[in-house]
Amino acid sequence: MKNKGVTRTLLITAVLLMTVLLAAPLFAGGKQESPSGGAEAEKPIKIAYVCKMLTHPWFQAEEAGAKAKAEELGVEYIGIDANLDDEAFMQGVESALAQGVDGLMVCITDTEMGPSVYDMVVKDAGIPLVTINDPFVDSSGKPVPHVGLDTYGTCYIGGEAMAELAKERGFFEPGNVVKVMSVDVSFKSFLHERTMGFQAAIIDNTPLTEADMITEDNETGMFEQVLPVAQAIINSHPEVTHWLVTGLNDDSAVAPLRAFEEAGFPMENVIACGMGGYSLSYEEFAKGNKNYLAIKLDPASHGSEGVRVLYEAITTGNPIGDLTTTSGFVVGYDEYKNYSWD
Repeated sequence: MKNKGVTRTLLITAVLLMTVLLAAPLFAGGKQESPSGGAEAEKPIKIAYVCKMLTHPWFQAEEAGAKAKAEELGVEYIGIDANLDDEAFMQGVESALAQGVDGLMVCITDTEMGPSVYDMVVKDAGIPLVTINDPFVDSSGKPVPHVGLDTYGTCYIGGEAMAELAKERGFFEPGNVVKVMSVDVSFKSFLHERTMGFQAAIIDNTPLTEADMITEDNETGMFEQVLPVAQAIINSHPEVTHWLVTGLNDDSAVAPLRAFEEAGFPMENVIACGMGGYSLSYEEFAKGNKNYLAIKLDPASHGSEGVRVLYEAITTGNPIGDLTTTSGFVVGYDEYKNYSWD
């Protein structure tokens, strides 16, 4: 009996020893021994970007920055396009969560949906969330961590540049009738702030007043929606001899220029300023338009910074700061060749 007991004890000890040896790789650097004998890499961090319009040049450049930063950090990146549709956006958020992402950045289609998105992502899924371009608040009214810029202040700088150029071009000489055209999206506060910044600077730096601001809404601020609104404004104000055109983006500055051309309006009497500085601005400069300005931003930096702050939050557990800023500056015809316009 003693021999059998010793044998049983040795067998149990051997089994326990084998279990420890087999389990050891599971806790060595987070890697697990593969069947072939090699070590599998740790599960990569996964970050998704749900964007309102990934087919637009601005957001394409933004996504390129996100992809580049993700590759640099060894992060798996997922891009989801909502194509300006609220329902598709919410479905995109749900899809990202279903794919087990560790962090989410969003450029939302409608900021009114922001609290619901926050609850889904942060409260329910328990992962960090950052807004890109367009900020919104959480369910308690507190701003969600944001990557972007002070749009009002940046567009104010654009308005100052427009005012200065208008003075140089003699827009305010006696006999001229000068108005400001702003094709707005006033029901979306983050876009309306851009219009307000432009207009405030023009009023502060020219003889124009609030009564000279001709502001009309459109749905999206994109070229096809802006064009007919601009055409209607031109037709409704035949008394105007000189126009200043403020742009929520490049689209809403360039589309009115096409409307003026179609109407046969003297283009030397039109000054426009885009906001973003992507391919539409380059095309306008390349045509030789010396009355066009662009607030040049770096969309790639938005995507890159979004991935970076999420990665740091995921790997350190530290909260994301309220605002990660990017910058913008005004470019005119004389400087445009110094910059990239992807």
